[in-house]
Amino acid sequence: MAIEFKRDKFKGHFPPFWRGECKVLPGDFKLKQTFPEGTVIEQGTPLVLDYDNMECSVVKVAKVLAGGTTTKPRVTKGTLFQATDKVLKIGGAAGVVSSIDTSNDDYDEITLSAALTGLTAGDFLVESDGESTPAAKFDGHDSVVETTYKYSAKGFQTVSAGYEVVILKDVAYPIPSDWLTGFSLKKNPSIKYVKQ
Repeated sequence: MAIEFKRDKFKGHFPPFWRGECKVLPGDFKLKQTFPEGTVIEQGTPLVLDYDNMECSVVKVAKVLAGGTTTKPRVTKGTLFQATDKVLKIGGAAGVVSSIDTSNDDYDEITLSAALTGLTAGDFLVESDGESTPAAKFDGHDSVVETTYKYSAKGFQTVSAGYEVVILKDVAYPIPSDWLTGFSLKKNPSIKYVKQ
């Protein structure tokens, strides 16, 4: 009689903040956007703050992975894009998100209304302010989500914002390298993206 062992794989999660340390701005910031019920906005997600109104916008960005097409690109798992969002390939064409397939464990697949010419692995998609004269809605960010937040229309739609933190680049959701100067964020040099 032989013993048969079965192997299972479990996805782990490593915190994106070095040593778990992050300096937080006082008060929480109300989200300007809405998300589907239960959407998880992870720690380290890029934010743009509106200090005067104590509001913030999530900076939606997605890194294109190999294996997709110009109309159905594969992107890093956990994208916050939604159907009807306008997207832009940095330095290129714009389109509209028709749907997002999140069923694969390794990537999300975005279906676009039209092909984004020249879209290849390693490119970044960002939220666009329109289709006719496309420009990035946000050219970088000035803070990050300090504590993972699960969106609910029934509760407070507020997040805490971190303004000084060292982020593990290989763990956090990817951002374009042109948003950085060296390893510091251009719009807030107190946020560092490092490799370990």
